[in-house]
Amino acid sequence: MKNINRKTLAGLMIMTMILLSILKGLVDFPGEHVVALLAGISGWIAGLLLFIDTSRALKIQAGILVLLGMALSIFALTRGQTPDLFLLTTLNTSLLSMVAAVGFLRLVTLPGDDTAPSLPQGPAAFFRTMMGLSFSSSITNISAPVVMCDRIHVTKPINRYMASCSTRVFCGAASWSPFYGAMAVVFTYSPEANLLWLIFAGIPVCIVGLIYVCLTAWKFHQHELSDFVGYPVHGRDTRIPLILICTSLLGYLLLDGSSILAIIASSALLVTVTMLVLRYGLISTISRMSDFVAEGLPKMVSELTLFLSAGVLAVGIIALIEADLIEFHITNYSTITIVSVLAGMVLLSAIGIHPVIQIASAAPILLESSPNANLIGATWLFAWHLGTCSSYLSGTNLIFQGRYGIPSWRIAMDNWPYSITMVVFGSIWLVTLNHYLPAFQ
Repeated sequence: MKNINRKTLAGLMIMTMILLSILKGLVDFPGEHVVALLAGISGWIAGLLLFIDTSRALKIQAGILVLLGMALSIFALTRGQTPDLFLLTTLNTSLLSMVAAVGFLRLVTLPGDDTAPSLPQGPAAFFRTMMGLSFSSSITNISAPVVMCDRIHVTKPINRYMASCSTRVFCGAASWSPFYGAMAVVFTYSPEANLLWLIFAGIPVCIVGLIYVCLTAWKFHQHELSDFVGYPVHGRDTRIPLILICTSLLGYLLLDGSSILAIIASSALLVTVTMLVLRYGLISTISRMSDFVAEGLPKMVSELTLFLSAGVLAVGIIALIEADLIEFHITNYSTITIVSVLAGMVLLSAIGIHPVIQIASAAPILLESSPNANLIGATWLFAWHLGTCSSYLSGTNLIFQGRYGIPSWRIAMDNWPYSITMVVFGSIWLVTLNHYLPAFQ
């Protein structure tokens, strides 16, 4: 009984985190920082309540991340820099809330074993699934691979190869999509950049990345292709993703300036409730939603543990950077600098420093050389794309570890050849833009 009560309380805390994060993301009001803090505290309470349910391997991994983060924070403290406790509490709350909210879609997207239709299989299914994932990810962010992979996971467990391909394709959309946090960060630190030019620069990188995934699959992974189980890009299984895409787009247009993560989270809840009411009626909907809060939400314990412990490490890294213990100087944004910044950011991402931290820290230094706003913005977008798929601490890889049990460091390492290849292409493309298009000079 105690175990049930503990998990139910954790589920209520996660639901509180979701609702408060949506409120904070959709509405501007004087007390939004307090709301963000309460959302973060709710997430931490849930994580601590559920920590006992994690596997031994995950406990060890989380412990290492927390201890390393604390050590970095203490070291920064000795150098006069106080770690940001507010950031520690709230760092990954919005992303966690969105992932948890999207989890409710399981109530309307995952049929029972006796009613589950067969999913497409083989090479053609792989190519269609990857193209569909690229398109839907560009609008609904991380909810796209979550919905698709959850559906596939029912028929065939997600393996390392599927996880690495999915993360590459998903992250590729960050090169150009205005619905990603990457674009918001770029305009925060390079406000003179032009959205249309950034989209123009990013779409070819996204397409080449998709081609890379498909060609390498065809050339080197015929066995995986022959056994591949994909997501249908037509028929009944596409209804919910398409509805979510349309709802998110409508929210984005109507709620100008609101957090895209909050829009997707609220859209997921709205779509779930609406579909359940239409299928089962109001009373049954309340019962099903309540049961999911008590039993379904606590199952995201792995995601909670990973994101909270990774947040501790991130805060320690940020403290080091703000203490000027990690720094670099650039005076001329030349061709060599373009390539160096892109390659350097991807490398730093691979060792655990998220692109958003790098951009926030490096922007004042880079902007001193007065680079073209579109050029520096495109560089940051490409670095975000390649850095997040090749980092063991990126939210994308942590979500795949939490949901499907594939270690994030294995996914990251599997993606390194892709990232190295795409760094070369991205560098050539950026230099080409810089030399031949006035908008990037």
